[in-house]
Amino acid sequence: MRLSRDFQILKMIFKERYREPTLEVIFSTMIVSNVFITAFYARALFSLYGIVLAFIPLISVSETIAFAIGMRNIIFVTGDHIARQTIVSFLTFPISRIKLFSFIYITDLLVPYLCWLSSTEIYILLSGIDVPQGLILLYSIGYFFSLNLILLITLTMRSSGLVTLFSGFVLGVLFVFGGIAEYYEIISNNLSLANIISFANPYVILLYQAIRNSNINYFNFGVIIEFITSLVLLVISIIKFKELEV
Repeated sequence: MRLSRDFQILKMIFKERYREPTLEVIFSTMIVSNVFITAFYARALFSLYGIVLAFIPLISVSETIAFAIGMRNIIFVTGDHIARQTIVSFLTFPISRIKLFSFIYITDLLVPYLCWLSSTEIYILLSGIDVPQGLILLYSIGYFFSLNLILLITLTMRSSGLVTLFSGFVLGVLFVFGGIAEYYEIISNNLSLANIISFANPYVILLYQAIRNSNINYFNFGVIIEFITSLVLLVISIIKFKELEV
């Protein structure tokens, strides 16, 4: 009986975010857009540089779609409920807040991510391109870091407009200016500091290593920092959701 009730609540939250045929369109678009992996790979004369380039967010269409859907869910669905105080109807469900948070997290973040992961792995399998799984894990860490940050900002600010502007500004500064700082350290031959800064934009140093045909380190110190920070952001978000008052 409890499992059935929990499933009905999860199903209701899911349907609010993904009306038919939303997921079908998202998944098929991701599959088709992965053709750019082959295009960049061929353009770079079948070198690893082309694969790394194809997996950079904003260049990769499927990665951008996954992030955009996750951000839309957090800010304009969950965040809108919080801003309008209609979240109270969910808080009165006969389940714990931790379980409610996990249901929202699954539908808001995990579903778009799993669509991206499955579509990408299927395309890699069918295309026969040897894509390092380190690139998959690297995007995964960045995906959850970015959206966990947006989730925390949403729970803190409770305004869709402010959350959109502020989170876009913070992530933009990290990605762009972090990449610039990382590039400066690379040309200054200070690779140790570049590895630390790479938590903001790990793709700059990956491109540098790919161009030099050196061994690529997908799990440098910066990526570890990003992973730990993502977990911290998630824990803080859970605490804030448990203490949410409307």
